[in-house]
Amino acid sequence: MNYLRYYLGAAIVIAGIIGFLLGDAWVWLGLATFIPLLMIDVIAKKDLKRYDANIDWLAELPLYLHLFLMVALYAAFVHWMMLEQQIGQPPSLILLIGAAFSLGWLGAVPSLPVNHELMHRRSSIGRLFATLIGTFYFDPTRDVAHVHTHHIHLGTAKDSDTCPRGYTVYRFIPVAIFGSLKDFFEMESMRCKKTKRSLFAPTGRVMQAIYQIAVLLGLVFWFAGLTATVVAVCAMLISRMLVEAFNYYQHYGLVRVEGKKYDSQHIWNHLYPMSRTISFEITNHNDHHMDSYAPYHKLKPKADGPQMPSLFLCFAAGLIPPIWFKYIAKPRLKNWDFNHATAEEKELAREANKKAGWPDWLNESEA
Repeated sequence: MNYLRYYLGAAIVIAGIIGFLLGDAWVWLGLATFIPLLMIDVIAKKDLKRYDANIDWLAELPLYLHLFLMVALYAAFVHWMMLEQQIGQPPSLILLIGAAFSLGWLGAVPSLPVNHELMHRRSSIGRLFATLIGTFYFDPTRDVAHVHTHHIHLGTAKDSDTCPRGYTVYRFIPVAIFGSLKDFFEMESMRCKKTKRSLFAPTGRVMQAIYQIAVLLGLVFWFAGLTATVVAVCAMLISRMLVEAFNYYQHYGLVRVEGKKYDSQHIWNHLYPMSRTISFEITNHNDHHMDSYAPYHKLKPKADGPQMPSLFLCFAAGLIPPIWFKYIAKPRLKNWDFNHATAEEKELAREANKKAGWPDWLNESEA
């Protein structure tokens, strides 16, 4: 019965759909699902149990179901906008903001974890579903940079998903978006040169991504008009920012010597029940990096690696950078520097702390 817990992602998207079908203030319902997830994760103890699925196809079903639920979510949003237009009273600004944030939150969580899981599959169907789901957060090409850059260069300056020490989440998000796009275009340009095809060939990844985004926004515009399209664009941008924030908390401040093999000490875990469940075990993070092809329900929690608190708590704390730095980031990185870093990595950590304007706690200890 372990697989049932992983249908929670489907449940919160369904909550968002219901919110749009009910209308009025209920359009905030999708975003409101964050609150109980946060509260449960903060109250709960660390979850180190392994959740093997007894029936593989039931563990796989919520991954593929998610694409259809996201289509239904946007359809419910369009339906709500059309009804509002029919009665001659356009939605108030506060309701439009609620719609954008509900779509934005659900477009990132659990969309990113599902996308992430499927992009690591060897099957072409899985990877196709991943690119389609990525459309809802303006990133249908995420798999290229993630697989070919992040999984090779994590913890180094070459990895756009690893946030340097001292960066706030607000500073990191635009840097990460630019870095991910840069990585994609570099990798895709190399592939096109080898195959002697144009980067903008009609069947290439660049144009496919443009088609996917254009179809989604075009359908919203066709059925519900300009205002709905603006809300959808804002929602997709919110989703993209949340996706980059996800990376911010998963790799924050860790360092590694370029060219040396990474291990479990180079990745943060967030081993709390809601963090693990809603993320399809992305937060069971270091075991994923040890075997990126292992299905999410086969990953083993490791209590001895670097640990972060609840991912939802990190999201909330990161909104107020002084709280994030004082109570979460600095204490855990200090512990990492002393207890997990190699001698070479300690030197990198010193340089990173100096660049961030942080105390040189390693030298202070030696003194």
